[in-house]
Amino acid sequence: NKDAVQHRTVTSVRHLSTILGGNMKNIVLIGMPGSGKTTISQQLSERLHFPLIDIDEYLVNKFKQSIDDMFAISEAYFRERETLCCQEVSQLSGYILSTGGGVIKNQENITALKKNGIIFLLDRDVENIIQDIETSTRPLLKEGKERLYTLYQERNALYHQSADVIIDNNRDIEYTLKQITDYV
Repeated sequence: NKDAVQHRTVTSVRHLSTILGGNMKNIVLIGMPGSGKTTISQQLSERLHFPLIDIDEYLVNKFKQSIDDMFAISEAYFRERETLCCQEVSQLSGYILSTGGGVIKNQENITALKKNGIIFLLDRDVENIIQDIETSTRPLLKEGKERLYTLYQERNALYHQSADVIIDNNRDIEYTLKQITDYV
């Protein structure tokens, strides 16, 4: 009897995982400051119906200090707290995790995030970042946009070594989102 057959509608990747009894990996975004991590993570969260954690926001809420205040104490002070947060959020599954630009500076962060996540590098040319970024709100860029070139030189190899998947983010947002959603 057709009426006796129960049909299920798969409403999202998360729903499919629940039906199959699986454990969803986190989608972890890394990249330079201004590479699009915040914007892309918000869009992915909406499209895939995954909850989103911005690790910098998580850090501020957990320690009740602004990132500027933590950096005023020292960058090491900030990085220690960032590592604790990476270790905590890596215990979750089925989340979009947007990281700070310097998350790759500590291998412990990457090891923790890879435990239950796929790391996507949002690879964007520095020239494109410079056109879009507001440096006054970013602690490491207060010296100006030239600092981006220095950070790129310091970090680019680490970003590539840390990434499971490299995403070209030099085109429009739809192209970038499609690359990620096609992968997952």
